[in-house]
Amino acid sequence: MAVANSVTAARAGAGMIQGTINGIGERTGNADLCSIVPTLALHVNSTLQCRDNLKEITSLSRFVDETLNRAPNGAAPFVGKSAFAHKGGLHVAAMERSPLSYQHVDPLDVGNEKRILISELSGRQNIMDKIREVGVSMGEGIASERATAILNRVKKLESVGYTFEGAEASVHLMILHATRGYCPPFRILDYSAQVFDSNIDSASRILAKEENAPPGIATSMGPIIAKGPTSRATIQVRTLNTQDEVFEMGKELALPYTDTLEVSDGSGPVDALASALKKALLPAHPYLESLELVDYKVRILDPESATGAATRVMIEFFDKKKDETWTTVSVDRNVISASLNALVDGFEFALIEHACECMLCDEFFD
Repeated sequence: MAVANSVTAARAGAGMIQGTINGIGERTGNADLCSIVPTLALHVNSTLQCRDNLKEITSLSRFVDETLNRAPNGAAPFVGKSAFAHKGGLHVAAMERSPLSYQHVDPLDVGNEKRILISELSGRQNIMDKIREVGVSMGEGIASERATAILNRVKKLESVGYTFEGAEASVHLMILHATRGYCPPFRILDYSAQVFDSNIDSASRILAKEENAPPGIATSMGPIIAKGPTSRATIQVRTLNTQDEVFEMGKELALPYTDTLEVSDGSGPVDALASALKKALLPAHPYLESLELVDYKVRILDPESATGAATRVMIEFFDKKKDETWTTVSVDRNVISASLNALVDGFEFALIEHACECMLCDEFFD
């Protein structure tokens, strides 16, 4: 309402409009300048001194959110991640012919980008657009055939609980794995996770983890004992041998790959697995040092199955060097297995640009 009133006032001749970036302020109802300015510039054709810099407004919006440690509003007009997102198959096909048939402005005008979402409502055109976005080179006929196969797989996976609308990295990898010539940069050979805890009393365990409680302070339930790691994970990973002298004058001096076994402790099995996986991969892929896990979500898909229920795990990653985020998804009745699969996809996605230097193909070792 604040945005609508502001735009109406401007059209009626108002010379000054008050607002804030993203509508953030001390009180409620602040007019969002990230909606007002593009509307006046692109729809009302007002004379604005900042019009030439309109392409920076999405970056400005996200910079303010990042500075305030605030999650960006994906549904925000013009600057939101989903402002120019498209999902339906017919919808996307029409977009290919006339982008403005489903978009009121070109997303590039406000520094945003078009997103093609993949879901059970998608059509073959959605996948075709994703294949072009990934940059896979193949003939139109092969691309169409692969797109149909990938679409069928997406629909099958979503029928058992997967959701790809917020996990575009998993779709990206699905396309790459369906492409001849792509090989993953590493392979998980085996893993295990252990959970141990000497204190099974939930009340005192919660007290022990209170950050403000000094170690050893006495309570009505006895002394609080500072707790350390409660889980340990072991993982064996195969990566390319990065030693300089693997081959010499056509003669193989060492195996072209190396198997690394790492152990790590953590506050839980998933934390320990993530730490062990990163430690195992860093020697061959030091780029992963800039990778962070910033969100971890678990959803029970069939509560009637109780402790045997299928779980959907979504993990969000952040690349500090590129200032990019991506999300991966996995579903399994074993929450640890689902978590590891999502972790593996996230780490692999981070290494896509470097995969040409570290391919692990079965044919390579035959």
